[in-house]
Amino acid sequence: MCALAVLVASGAFTSVSAERSAEIDIAGDASALLSMVPHEGPNGAYVKEDEHGALYLDFSEFAAGGVNIDAVTVIRDICVITNNGTRAVMLRLEKEGDNPDAVDFGDVEEGVLLHVGESYVFSFTIYSAGLSRGDNILRKVHLIANAAL
Repeated sequence: MCALAVLVASGAFTSVSAERSAEIDIAGDASALLSMVPHEGPNGAYVKEDEHGALYLDFSEFAAGGVNIDAVTVIRDICVITNNGTRAVMLRLEKEGDNPDAVDFGDVEEGVLLHVGESYVFSFTIYSAGLSRGDNILRKVHLIANAAL
């Protein structure tokens, strides 16, 4: 004789609440999953760190206080961005300011794929033709990293 027991779940419940533990810490830009550190070259000096460990660009040390009028200014090797995570990410940049089209960040504006352990060297070009003294070019850049599919 064989006995067979079948258990059927109806799936009919209103809600479930379950408590789980999680530990998520904040890291500064230099040691985060997407790390950002100043480049070791001379232009890395334009990268500063705020009191929270977040990086920002500071070009106030330019002798003239800005870039030339009607010129092309290329600033290479400012910052190194490294994927320290466990999955490849698509890194993309968005610009915010009065004249965002005057700045070209290259491939990262459309998106660059960073595999685990890979780095991207951040550089850009400013085209100031048609701008006037005192014009603001850029206020912010937003780096966006999404896990690659």
